[in-house]
Order: sequence, then structure tokens, then C-alpha cells
Amino acid sequence: MLSLNHVSYSFPQSHENALEDISFSVKAGEYIALVGTNGSGKTTLSRLLAGFIKPDSGSLCMDADVLPGIVFQQPKEQIVAGVVERDTAFGPQNLSLPKSEIELRTIECLSVVGMADRASSRTFELSLGQTQRLAFSGILALFPDLLILDEVTAMLDPRARKELVEFIDQWNTRGHTIIHVTHDEDEVLRAHRVLVMDMGKLVFDGSSRDFKKDTGLFENVFPSLEIAKNKNQETENNETVKETALCAEGLSFSYPDREIFSDLNFTLEKGSLVALTGPSGCGKSTLLECLAGLHDDMKGNVFSKTRPVLSLQESDAALFASCAADDVAFGPENQGLKGKALLSRVKESMKLVQLPFNDFADRNTFGLSGGEKRKLSLAGIIALESDVYLFDEPTSALDAASRNAVLSTLRSLADSGKTVFFSTHRMEEAEIADREIKWESLIHHENTSEEIAEQSEKKSEELKEQKPFENAAMIRKLAAVSASLMAPAKVPASPVSILPPLAKWLLFLAIAIASSVVQEIWLCGLMFAVSVLYVLLARYPLKKPLYALWKLLPWILVFALLGIVLLPLSEGDRILWSWKIFALTDTKIFLLARAFLRAASLIFSMGTFLFTTGEREIMDGISMLLYPLSLVKIPVRYAVLVVGIIFRFLPLLLDEMCGIVKTQMVRGSFGKAKGLSKIKKLLPLFVPLMLQTFRKAEQLSDALTARYFK
Repeated sequence: MLSLNHVSYSFPQSHENALEDISFSVKAGEYIALVGTNGSGKTTLSRLLAGFIKPDSGSLCMDADVLPGIVFQQPKEQIVAGVVERDTAFGPQNLSLPKSEIELRTIECLSVVGMADRASSRTFELSLGQTQRLAFSGILALFPDLLILDEVTAMLDPRARKELVEFIDQWNTRGHTIIHVTHDEDEVLRAHRVLVMDMGKLVFDGSSRDFKKDTGLFENVFPSLEIAKNKNQETENNETVKETALCAEGLSFSYPDREIFSDLNFTLEKGSLVALTGPSGCGKSTLLECLAGLHDDMKGNVFSKTRPVLSLQESDAALFASCAADDVAFGPENQGLKGKALLSRVKESMKLVQLPFNDFADRNTFGLSGGEKRKLSLAGIIALESDVYLFDEPTSALDAASRNAVLSTLRSLADSGKTVFFSTHRMEEAEIADREIKWESLIHHENTSEEIAEQSEKKSEELKEQKPFENAAMIRKLAAVSASLMAPAKVPASPVSILPPLAKWLLFLAIAIASSVVQEIWLCGLMFAVSVLYVLLARYPLKKPLYALWKLLPWILVFALLGIVLLPLSEGDRILWSWKIFALTDTKIFLLARAFLRAASLIFSMGTFLFTTGEREIMDGISMLLYPLSLVKIPVRYAVLVVGIIFRFLPLLLDEMCGIVKTQMVRGSFGKAKGLSKIKKLLPLFVPLMLQTFRKAEQLSDALTARYFK
């Protein structure tokens, strides 16, 4: 099927080879596991096989009729549409398959990954585990001859992972070729053949049986997990009352369309390492964010000596300084630490995560490997010196040695008297914790009323109620802006919502264009009345466009007043008021009123259109609208794609900004800032957000290429 002959590759402006003298061949129907530590070159080799990069030297030969498909390591990088079913259908559409075949593949592939029930959901609302399943579904729908999987099970819970791995086995038995990049021992041993990478070189190529027999190599790739439980923990028979470090009472949280959890009660003991387990998308991340004070609309109470600090699941969003040491120092600096004390804190935190200060202090943050980024994000949180640490999937996508190093760090923190609460999908990690809290037990309120009363009694007087951050509403508002760019999950039935997509587009464009071009003030008023009628017929809550109009009113007035000031006097103008060179006339009053009515009409009509029209209808409608142009060979599909990308990209950027805000808030930035101080604190966000924008644009380009868009 394909062969590599003495292939080498180095990244631009790098003096070291990412791949060095790689040679091997792949036969049709093989099942190959590609393994190695973080940074060994696995992802680079995968991208080379998929055609994203070309060798600097050597050759890669592939049969002309082979269709490769690659699932990226970071699932969010591969999503191109705003609705689940449209994302899976995107690849088959690019292959110009019949509509019936596209629909069949979409349903089949979503069912395979367990996402059929979320077919009409918005992609930016999915959990990271659900997003990973969707990314797999989108590539699987291509029916690729060579399926390259880069850590596709990293974010999945045990049940979902088992189902996906079993499907991979079945896919291979049908004759399809698979190259599976993985850090899981059991997944590697399911493969027929194993390729081991180390420092960009291929150091082993043989059967999985021979790989396991090579004990030196095998133990280097999969070192055993040997972390003792805390020796300081009291035995169950000891009647000594352990000190409570965190107490959660009656915690409840809901999004506008669904409840996440209700009336949760639990305590965490001082100096303990506690694991939180549960299926993907159940609400573990949301619970940790509530404990850290990031949701102002949470109900219930959180008590601890100091505010718990949280390390987010996505490490890229948690890093924003250009140098590694500066990123770790960000939080302690906000706490007022300076000079030698600051340097000592940074060095100690980096040492704990096995990133020696002397080796990594000046390293470019965004040039680190995935595992190094994960460790650095942990160091930035550890440096805050809190009594309670929260870690969301801290070992996700790490190789076995790095996982062991991170877990050793968590154990060291607990042994030093800190309380550590971490979420995980790996049962072996939960077993090394002092205690496991299962999500099912937590939400089913298995603790009795007597236990809850005892829990309240355990609260020492030192524990204080930890209210959400004063500016936590920023996170909710960013999420609300993302939601406002899409129709709600369930659009209320109305005379407008039942219209076909093309009719919705024509109605919206008619109102919007007419509102923009009419000149007479009475016609502007009439179009505003039409837009209000449009809102009412659509059953769009009137308070929403009124609120948007109120928020935009200062800007509308500023531009209208500029027009009034700059507009010269005309013959026949009646001067109502004058001051030096400025004069207010009846014509200028009409201009101001017209500007207001036009803006109001556009805000009302745009809001109503987005409220009643889902992304699929938007895309279908614009395709029908531009259909006449396709008859004369104008490629209207590009215009349709651009509209789809806008609807996908804006929520994606807002989600990135939300992650940056959460991290900076945890690290002490603009938690209580107000007014000018708040604006000053917000300014540094634009640098990392711009970097993320460029990164996301490049990743989106790769995602389109992976789906064979031309």
C-alpha cells in the first residue's frame, strides 16, 4: 500500500530532525500500533503519512487509489461544522457521493461512535470526550483505505473507549488498514504489528508479541505505575476525626436547556488524594469549575480555608506567556510575590512537574511538546500555593512515563498536606488515590441525611464560604454570546419557523435590505414595525432584541451624532438650535431618527433570523439562494463554506477566549477588577487570543484538507 525509504523531516527554522532516516512499508489490511514517548515524532510521522507534510529527504510512495484519513490528536481541531450531523456529512459531500449515501454514512458513523442521539446538537456545546467521538465519526464517514488514528481514545471514559476499540478491531477485519497512535498498553497489544519511535527514529518494527518479549524496550515505553498511597492517611479503624479541607453543600448547576447536577453534598479531607470518575460529558469538568468559583449562577455553598485552584483539561488554553518560567510566575506575581521568593516558587513548581528550571525557563511556551505543555500548565497552578488543588484530566494524552510523573506530583502535593481532587477516566489512576468518588453515586445522593448532618459538623471554624469570583459573569456572558450566534436547541413552533430554508432567507433579506435602503422617515418607521411583527410571529422573546439594542445604543448614537456634526447645512434647512459653528436642523433630526430606526430594524430582523434558523437551514437556504449562479459554473460552494466556517469559527474563538479568561481568573487576574482596572486587565487577553486565532485558522485549514475539501 505504501512505503517510506530513508525519510527525514525537520520543522521550518529547526536545526534538529523531527523524523530521521525512517524506512518501513505497510501492506493492505494491516493493523499497526505506533508508540513512543511524547515528542518522539509519532504525530509528525502520522501527518506525513496523511499527506500534510512532505519529506525533506528520502521518499514516500503510496498507491494511487489509496484514500487516507487521519483523526487528529486534538479533537476540536478537526470539527468544521456547527452541527453534529453536518460535521460528519462534510467529508462524504466533498467526495461528491449521492445524497442518499451521504445520509446513510452519517447515520451509520454517528451510531458507531455513540453520537446518534446528539445529531442535531451544536458542536461547541459538546464535552471534550464527545468532540473526540465526533472527530472520529467525521473521518470514518470517508470510508478511508488507510485510517490513521492519533490518540482517539485519550478523552473517552472506559465504556466509550472499549466500544471504540472494538469497532477499530471490526473495521480492520473488513480489510481496512489501520495505524493507531496510542499510549495505552492494551490497545498496542491488540495490533498485529508495532512501530516504536524514539527521538525521531524508528527503533522497533515487529509483532506485538515480540514487542512485549523485549522487556527493556517494553518497560521503557510502558513503565509500571508504582505510587504508594499516602502513609499519613489514618486507617479506617482509627477513630481520629480527619480534618475537612473542602465541604460542598447542596451544589446544583444547570444550563438554559438542561440540568447538569443537583443537590450534591461531599467533603474532601486534608492531605488526601481523591479521584473523580464518571462517563464523558456527565458534568465532572463543570463541577470542578463550580468548586473553583468560575460559575456565578451555581447554587449551593463551597467551604474551604482558601479558594480552590483549578487546572483546566485543555492545556493550550491555560498557557499564555511566551516563556515557560513567565507563565508559571503569572499567578504568584498576582498574589504579590516578588524577587527571590517568586523565583524560588517558580523553580520549586517546575521541579515538581519534572521541568527543570535551568532547562525550560527560557523555552518558548508554544514550542513545547504536548506532554511538556500539560506539565507546564500544572506548574502554573501548583505555584499558587493553595490548600485545595483541582485537576481536570491531568494525565490526558500523556505517555505512560509522563502519566506516572504527573501522578507522582499529585501524590507529593497530598503528602505535603495539600488536598488534591482530580478527574480521570483511567481506573488504575483512581486505584492509587486515597479515595474514589464515582459520579453515579454522587448524583444519586447515596449519602444519608445523617451523613450530611455529620458532614456539616466536620466543618471547622477555619473553613470560609468561597463565593464565585466577582467577575465570573464574564464567562457566562461569553457563553451566551456563543449561543446567540445559533438557533436554540428547540426552536418554538411559529409561522416563521415552519417556513422552508429558502423562504426564511428571502424573508430576512427582504426586511433587512428594505430597512437599509428606504429614505423617508415614515417608511423607516414602517419597516421597524415590520421587523417587530417579524419578531412576534417568530415567537422570539422581545426582551432579547431590545436588550441588544440597548447595549448597542451608545454606538448608534455616536455614529449618528458624527453624521449630524459633519453634515453641512442645505438650502431650506430649518435651524432649531445653534452654537458657534454647530447647528441642529430639522434635516439632521430626521437623519438621527432614521439611523436609529434602521439599526433597530436590522438588530430585530437579524436576531429573529438566527433564532428561527438552524445552521443546517442556513447552509441549505444559501445553497438554494445561489443555485442560479451554479448553473453558469460559478463555484457557489465556496460561498456556502465561508458562511459555515463563520458560524463554526466565531463560537470556537469565543470558547478559546472563555478558556483563557477562566485560567487568568484562577491565577488571580481581574477576579475583582472593575471599571478602568478591569479594562486594563482585559487588554493582555488579546495577545494570546490573537495567537490562538492564527493557530485555529491553520488548524481549520488542516481539518478541511483532511476532509478532502478542494
